[in-house]
Amino acid sequence: MITLPQEIDAIQSLMQPGEQIYLVGGAVRDALLTKPNQDLDFVCADDPRLMGRKLAEKLSGAFYVLDDERNACRVISKNAQGRRLVFDFTQLRGQTLQDDLLERDFTINAIAVDLRKPDEIIDPLNGTKDLLGKCLRPCKSTAFRDDPLRIIRAIRYSIKYGFEIEQTTIYLMNHVNDALALVSKERKRDELFKIFEIENPRDVFELFVKYDLLKHVCLNSIPDIYRAISRLSFFTKMSTYLKNEDSSESIIDLKINLFASIFSDQRIFLQARFDQVNQSERSIHALDNLITLLWDLDEVEGVKISEGLALSKEEQEQISLSLRYKCCILDHFASHKTPDRKFIYRYFQSLGIAGVDLAILSLIEAAITSSSEWIEDQWKDLLLFCQRLIVTWFEHPDHVNPKLFLTGRDLMFEFDIPQGPRIGQLIDGLREEQAVGLIQNRTQALAWVDEQIQKGFIKG
Repeated sequence: MITLPQEIDAIQSLMQPGEQIYLVGGAVRDALLTKPNQDLDFVCADDPRLMGRKLAEKLSGAFYVLDDERNACRVISKNAQGRRLVFDFTQLRGQTLQDDLLERDFTINAIAVDLRKPDEIIDPLNGTKDLLGKCLRPCKSTAFRDDPLRIIRAIRYSIKYGFEIEQTTIYLMNHVNDALALVSKERKRDELFKIFEIENPRDVFELFVKYDLLKHVCLNSIPDIYRAISRLSFFTKMSTYLKNEDSSESIIDLKINLFASIFSDQRIFLQARFDQVNQSERSIHALDNLITLLWDLDEVEGVKISEGLALSKEEQEQISLSLRYKCCILDHFASHKTPDRKFIYRYFQSLGIAGVDLAILSLIEAAITSSSEWIEDQWKDLLLFCQRLIVTWFEHPDHVNPKLFLTGRDLMFEFDIPQGPRIGQLIDGLREEQAVGLIQNRTQALAWVDEQIQKGFIKG
């Protein structure tokens, strides 16, 4: 007996008599493991675009054609809890469902359910047995040659689900390792970001080192991969604390324990930030995972990797900013134990909300430094330093981007200043003076501008 995702009810209600649609792959696998899955894959005997369009209309979702050759399409909607749902429809490969399942990657993903008989499992390759035995096997001996990306996917599955990769499977993987160079950077990027979403990504990257796969995901230029992996591991511990409300009781790591204590009131804000997805539908948490690996690189090298992974302009910008300003907090902390309002203002003017992420990433860099360099008191002071930055962003927006008492039009009218760059310079100066609390009303703002003019700020 299998409990299928409730979301398939909508498709069953739209099916015509005799219509053949099968739920396949990860959704069936995860249902057998009683794990949730919001990405549902279906194969159809007839043109899947017909069902895709009907489902999009029924759910008020978005419809996309993914592959004209296979009539593949996607519907994106949301469930009752507001969580994103993805329905992918493709046409049956071969003459029968068994032909289609044989073309899939691993036996654990070659299990299907006929939506007309949802209580029956179709499992010609014994994937259920492999699932229960925690064994990862390809559907056929040519699986990795047919799609080399399955090498990376095999490692992800083995770590995510605790599966053992058979020696025969490892041989097949190693035999076509170099063929990964032929896989598009977009597909490798998507697989990499799925790795960043699992509970223990560090184990994946240790296997990447073992099987010489870093070069295939543009990460072979990292100077000290084991230090980078340590950074990634510490970020995972932080993320685990933020996700699990009761986790602080079982925390053994003293540094994480102190982080949990000091940041308890900011937990919700930080978790919301990391859960946020960008326009490419990739999470900030996953992107920050990548940045922990790139931390030892300079900005130019970081951009090169960003382009090699076909990241969006938005993601490339965050990586660039993070690597450009990565020393900002730790350098300032070395001479100032508490950040003043001017530092905080300028910090967020340069970084925007990425400054929240950089504060956490700076903590991680300090945390993996040897204990002889970072004693407990220093760690606590740095936590408080970064906490003040984060609290300011979330709770005191007027310290970051205050509503100005004067506009550019006011400056032109009150002081007869012609339109031009000087107006912008004065506005920037006013904004900073307000942000740090030196100007608190319109009268003070007018007096400050007058003072700048008297000092010769405005000439001619």
